Amino acid sequence: MGSGAQRMISLANPRAAVACGPSLRTLLAGIQPYLLLLPAIGFVFSITIYPIANLFYIAFHSTNYFEIGDWNGGGNFAPLFSASGAKSFLASATFVFASDVLTLSLALLLAVTMEAPLRGRGLLRTLIMVPWLVSQVVTALLWQALLDANFGPLTHFVQSVFGWTVAPLSDETGAMVAMILANVWRSYPFALVLILAAIQSIPSELYEAARIDGASRWAEFRCITLPMIARTIAVVLILLTFEYFTLVTLPFILTSGGPNEATYVLSLRIWREAFTDYHFGYSAATGVVVFLLNLALSIFYIRHFVLREASHVSR
Repeated sequence: MGSGAQRMISLANPRAAVACGPSLRTLLAGIQPYLLLLPAIGFVFSITIYPIANLFYIAFHSTNYFEIGDWNGGGNFAPLFSASGAKSFLASATFVFASDVLTLSLALLLAVTMEAPLRGRGLLRTLIMVPWLVSQVVTALLWQALLDANFGPLTHFVQSVFGWTVAPLSDETGAMVAMILANVWRSYPFALVLILAAIQSIPSELYEAARIDGASRWAEFRCITLPMIARTIAVVLILLTFEYFTLVTLPFILTSGGPNEATYVLSLRIWREAFTDYHFGYSAATGVVVFLLNLALSIFYIRHFVLREASHVSR
């Protein structure tokens, strides 16, 4: 039938013409799920995509207080290649790596211990979770008081027992160690909760079969527990790395970046450049570097831990 005949049918019977093509109701039903997603997409764009895009924009433009000027290429990244910038990179790498290793090790040890049939396990779990309830400000002030060279209980104990006069917060290495220990004490309960939940989700039949085969406790932990919680550990590692790279309150109150910029981590540098010196271009450039570092580490963790473990399980 030709197009002329179809046109004649549509003029003679409008309902048949409507039936030939999709109705308005059908079109609306097809796009309705996407319309319902628009508020969520707008919310995510406003709090995530736009700030990141604006960060990159400011990082490559000159700034004068709150005014954004002309394009200046990579001029805002120059301070990061100075001696002070190198110290910040080293301080951040040391702080993040040591905190990750110690936090995960302590959380894994405590999770295995808490899963064992111990007397008073409920009280132990409650006490272990107390540091999670303490804010970063209180944590910093608490450890500052504990390590004070004049009246700190820990320094007084070391001096009474060993006869050493120590001032950890006045020494470059001591200040970094103190900041790492305070950070681990504050954040290990978060990792503990997730790892403990992963351990409790492991089927007990696996351990029963291993015991029947004569496996030791260490063999059970190495061949059953660790492989089964590897994905959880990778997720916890990603989350902790994100947090440690962007931590400001703890280093700001505990050490203020000193002594001699030994604890002047990149996150503290971002805050100072923006809200103390009003160098928003330098601050944005440092923020871009931290963002790219977190992105690269996340991709590395996912490819080498999560995806590799998933491929092993599928085999």
